[in-house]
Amino acid sequence: GGEPVAKTEKVGSRSQHWLHRDLRVRFVDKQYKGGQYYNTKMTIEDVLSPDTCVCRTEEGRILEGVKEVMLETLIPKVEGKRVMVVLGPQAGRVGRLLGWDRERNQALVQLRRENQLVELHYDAVCQYEGPNDSDED
Repeated sequence: GGEPVAKTEKVGSRSQHWLHRDLRVRFVDKQYKGGQYYNTKMTIEDVLSPDTCVCRTEEGRILEGVKEVMLETLIPKVEGKRVMVVLGPQAGRVGRLLGWDRERNQALVQLRRENQLVELHYDAVCQYEGPNDSDED
């Protein structure tokens, strides 16, 4: 496969896409719509492709064609909230946030199935707003 690789990707190591519906994210693109959504929180409604999604703002406005690079993961400020692992071997698993280490940018998460405790980098977990009884595979 001699396809040329576009150099638009900001983070080279982030070959794994993390978009998933029902994740609560922060919008970090200053250019989009004149920056009116910069630093606001929203929820992913639908994932159109590995790096493109539809988001709903807290005011209920729908934004289509949002790129992964415009968003960053959000860590709940309250212990016990549900989070989804979005990067690494446990990606797609849901658990509860038990605590965090702000110095090291690590979140302590209890995964639901095995009651396994894992320490993950902030970038690898995201607040999850999805249905309570969903199956995590």
